[in-house]
Amino acid sequence: RSFPVPVAFARRAVRVADRGALALRASSATFHAPRHKAGMATSAVAVVAQRFGGPEVLQISKKELPPLGPSQVLVAIKAAGVNPSDTYVRLGPDGPYAGRPQLLPALPYTPGKDGAGVVEAIGAEVEGLQVGDRVYTTGSVTGTYATHAVCDAAFVRQLPAEATFAQGACLGVPCATALYALRCRAGLMEGERVFVHGASGAVGLAAVQLARRIVGAAGVVVGSAGTERGEGEVKAAGATAVVNHRQAGYLDEAKKVAPEGFDVVLEMAAHANLPADLGITARRGRVCIIGSKAEGVAVNPRLFMACEADVRGVFLPSASPAEVAAVHEELRVALAEGALKPVVGSELQLSEAPT
Repeated sequence: RSFPVPVAFARRAVRVADRGALALRASSATFHAPRHKAGMATSAVAVVAQRFGGPEVLQISKKELPPLGPSQVLVAIKAAGVNPSDTYVRLGPDGPYAGRPQLLPALPYTPGKDGAGVVEAIGAEVEGLQVGDRVYTTGSVTGTYATHAVCDAAFVRQLPAEATFAQGACLGVPCATALYALRCRAGLMEGERVFVHGASGAVGLAAVQLARRIVGAAGVVVGSAGTERGEGEVKAAGATAVVNHRQAGYLDEAKKVAPEGFDVVLEMAAHANLPADLGITARRGRVCIIGSKAEGVAVNPRLFMACEADVRGVFLPSASPAEVAAVHEELRVALAEGALKPVVGSELQLSEAPT
């Protein structure tokens, strides 16, 4: 059975045609009548997990939505993003969040933080949003794997006309992580040299596009991929050169493009690549770790000394409110300029999401 709400799994952001926002419980004892269009949804068709575990715990069902609070927004979800963290949450105490129970939701729950759609209702205290606005959301309490979601207005932003709903569902985690790493953690400047180690994923492709915009014509952006298709996508994203990280000597090939090394290295698998990254880092370069398995890495400390390199962690939830605001404003500008075009890897109907 197919639902009218197509769920699109975009490159690390899944496109859920008709996906939604987040739902937060009203915290005020005083009722404020929301502004809405006739026939406002009070329930949603959603992916619901009654317990933690493998993919089999995900089931399609109908669920009631909580009353809309004064600072909340009801979004009719058109596309939802699927991110690795959604899997970590689904696994529960047996997954990567085993030691961080505060990151796990109460059961039952609907997965998904990223989504894009149309505002269907707004609380009485919400400003800057109107019923009918195209928006994207970057956080969710009720989950975005659904036809509708209640969202805290602070996490809902206008979706530029240049972006499709599926692309909007890619903005919250993939694109924001990439730009946060480049701007806030790496401090990337015009004319610098960037190596994206693992550039064919959602964050990597966004990083290539955004890095190209920042460094300009005088800068260099090199990305790695593991397949012919991935190499093509990285090149299409604007990379100066692309290397295949499954081939021997690929880092030597990358360094031919930047003989003095890279000012910034974005690393998606530090558990495997960190020692090698330090070998291609320029003097006083910055290696920014975006992804890694939870395992030890043997690194010779002297590798840091000779080039005076920095190794910096990247964790989007640690960004300050000012940094988050700046990141999303720049994403808006990059979309409007055409410099950022989120890549949607695949799309599914909501009914297919559990499979």
